[in-house]
Amino acid sequence: MEAKPSILLIHNRYLHKGGEDTVVAQELSYLESAGYRVIPLYFHNQAAGPIALLNYPFQLFFNLSAFYKVYRLVKKHKIEIVHVHNFFYRASPAVFWAAKAAGAYTLLTLHNYRLFCLNGFMYYNNQPCTRCYAEKSFRAGIQRKCFKNSGIFSRVLAASYGLHKKLETFSKKIDRYVVINPLQEQFLLNTGIPKEKICKKSNFLLNPLVSETLASPQPFSTRDNFYLFVGRLSEEKGIRDLVEAFMDNGKPLKIVGDGPLAEWVQEQIRESAQKKGKQPNIEYLAAVPRESLAALYASCAALILPSRWFEGQPMTVIEAQSHGTIVIAADSANMRGMISHEVDGYLYAIDPINQLNEVISIFEARSNETRVALSKAAYDRFLRSYTINQHINALKLLYHFESRAKHNAGKANHQDSQD
Repeated sequence: MEAKPSILLIHNRYLHKGGEDTVVAQELSYLESAGYRVIPLYFHNQAAGPIALLNYPFQLFFNLSAFYKVYRLVKKHKIEIVHVHNFFYRASPAVFWAAKAAGAYTLLTLHNYRLFCLNGFMYYNNQPCTRCYAEKSFRAGIQRKCFKNSGIFSRVLAASYGLHKKLETFSKKIDRYVVINPLQEQFLLNTGIPKEKICKKSNFLLNPLVSETLASPQPFSTRDNFYLFVGRLSEEKGIRDLVEAFMDNGKPLKIVGDGPLAEWVQEQIRESAQKKGKQPNIEYLAAVPRESLAALYASCAALILPSRWFEGQPMTVIEAQSHGTIVIAADSANMRGMISHEVDGYLYAIDPINQLNEVISIFEARSNETRVALSKAAYDRFLRSYTINQHINALKLLYHFESRAKHNAGKANHQDSQD
């Protein structure tokens, strides 16, 4: 039996917890349960403040503390593979230099578009934007203050990327990229990363909120008539579109999440209640326990995903489909890979006019038999694509390939020294 490689798992957490954190936690849990020797290393971004602002440029370009920490861990524990899920910003690209200097293979999973866009979303002025990527320059992102709505911060981040491009950090210090959708792969290829350095592996649900052994989800007829949103409350997620649509249609909506637009959402709900003099149709829930979230997925009429950016591969869609929940999502190339229109969910256009309410009307006009079929198809997609069973082999191939490659490279280097 082939020995399991030792892994250093690195993740730089954001200020607000999101889908990336869920993916990292699931992969760590699986690897440990499967007998891999895994050491997790977490970095934490800081809220804006005098100390954070002072340290920010130094940590962003090359965090020496992160370099020494990773180097020591690789050497001390004889780590073979360093898998980075996010290095932005406190871990910094220094973690790749440390890993290579210590003799480890390096992997980077792309969860967003940070390598190609200063805000990581490829999103500007309520629209998907690929200008910096197309022009191969962050000049537009600096002018538009795309990072933290600051020209200075945007310039510093662009300078950091420029430095590491010249140092060939992204082309030579990362042995393999892991992508979760075709768009990321195409972006990497167009920036000069060879196809053989790119591996496709979708997200998965390690501990589904519904048992994978069920032949089908609970009957659709038992569901309530409210709609559900779960996720970050921010511009690119289309929260304004969502709230405005449901203010207009008057249908019940539960919003679960937190983010920069949380106060705006609550204000809209309060104003609506005052104007109409009755209980608002939108309910805001900042955060709910996992069990309560499961109940919401299982009882809602549909999950709404109104995102205006490209998305990566949202865990909320996967979690919803694990309950046979029908997903109604804003149309995009990546969403077409997760939802088949009128087969296991619905896709709708957001430009030039947001057609969410039109699609909800179409959905509600469908017969109960049709909605039962949609629900079953959504659950079947989950079983077919997003359970741990589909991803055990992918993870094994990924890690053992790198382990063998490192071993072969070591033998080659030893032979060269003998010659």
